[in-house]
Amino acid sequence: MPKCLAAVALLPFLMLGCAAQVEPEPFPSATPSRVIKVTEMIFPAVVRLDVAQEIYRDGKRTLQRGIGSGVIIDAQGRILTNYHVAGRAAEIFVTLFNKERVRASLIGDDHWTDLAVVQLDMDEIARKNISFSFAQLGTSTGVRTGQDVIAVGTPFGLARTMTLGIVSNNERTLYPDRVRIDEYETAEFDNWIQMDTPINPGNSGGPLVDLTGKVIGINTRGGAQNLNFAVPIDTAKPVVAEIISSSKDGKRGHVARADLGLELRPLQDLESFYAIELNQGVLVDSVAKNSPAAMAGVKTQDILLAINDVPVNVRFPEELAPARKLISELPIGKETRLQLRRGKDTLNVRAVTDKLEGAAGEEREFKKWGMSVREVTRQYASERNLDDDRGVVTTSLNPGFPAARAEIRGGDVVRNINGIEIADLDQFASIYDESIKKQESRVVIGLQNGRSRRTVVLRITFDTGRTDVPTTEPSK
Repeated sequence: MPKCLAAVALLPFLMLGCAAQVEPEPFPSATPSRVIKVTEMIFPAVVRLDVAQEIYRDGKRTLQRGIGSGVIIDAQGRILTNYHVAGRAAEIFVTLFNKERVRASLIGDDHWTDLAVVQLDMDEIARKNISFSFAQLGTSTGVRTGQDVIAVGTPFGLARTMTLGIVSNNERTLYPDRVRIDEYETAEFDNWIQMDTPINPGNSGGPLVDLTGKVIGINTRGGAQNLNFAVPIDTAKPVVAEIISSSKDGKRGHVARADLGLELRPLQDLESFYAIELNQGVLVDSVAKNSPAAMAGVKTQDILLAINDVPVNVRFPEELAPARKLISELPIGKETRLQLRRGKDTLNVRAVTDKLEGAAGEEREFKKWGMSVREVTRQYASERNLDDDRGVVTTSLNPGFPAARAEIRGGDVVRNINGIEIADLDQFASIYDESIKKQESRVVIGLQNGRSRRTVVLRITFDTGRTDVPTTEPSK
């Protein structure tokens, strides 16, 4: 048989072979049947969370209740949600798809990415013979603008709902100083998915899924003009892994990150002023006092060119998060090489990274004195122009108790007690415990607020068997 005829004869078989190897459509269209199928896949994995979060108010620890959504992500009953839904949770109840209500606990949280991981009470699950489903995690790396997506959650505490829309931006930059969760920073290290899929109160923490039914993000914020946001699932995966791995012996998990004490700024429209080529370097906007960068000699208006020989190029705002992330992933306590441009000179300096701390440190209540205080972090000290990060800062006061009667104010930094310099929260707690044990009726406290300092005297009375009675002694 001639070769050309043989090829023609084989053509149907070749075509069949090709048909068998056709790749599935990467971005399926949102046909009614497809949307229904995806909804049926994801609904059983979505849960309602009733949460009591630990907060400090009027000088004491209290609980603030709220609701949100979450998605079960594995057979071990772990739930992924937002930090602002379940972070700092003291009590959690989960309503499953079959309407069973089950206790849960917080494994750990990370306010920097607005994520938290919750654990179903598996003993209760087994005792009640409850079954549950978990979602399949996809990838957000390939998410494209214009792609159809579905947001699922329990808005306003109601039953599960879905909303359909498209991705309108796959690397949305959010300015961290505008999206803080209370006093906790977020949106520092990763850009978010922006979509026109409606997000309502209570939807936070629910999954954003593609039209294959896989989770590509965690719904986080809803806004006006169809601006709604989700944390990309590729941002969440390493955070979840580190939270789980670090949550041992009953200790809540967290994500450890490195810090150099640098605030960075895009070089857009500034290249000619600094005589630097386009897409080269990032502007050092500020250097925190006593930070690793400050001790290494980095100065404001330096151009940071590279970290450990890795180029750092930030011309536009959306390139800032990857630069911050590069710093955060450096080994903590290790020497780091920084290449800088200062004027016409190129400098090479070395800095030893420190552990990243937020502005809001650990907080505790001290009932007898009627106050709650928080550890002073380097970030807080830098923001308040303090000389160092020693001491504790007063966060709230209980009216009628010794601290309030002595006219201590929120934001006052406790520098010393009875002449003893306070280094941190643990030392403050130790001195407090010793004072209560000795039943000291007078405590002299040195305070700082901004650049001013003053001294106050706590006058304390003790009622046998009670430790929460305010003093009735008139102030002098």
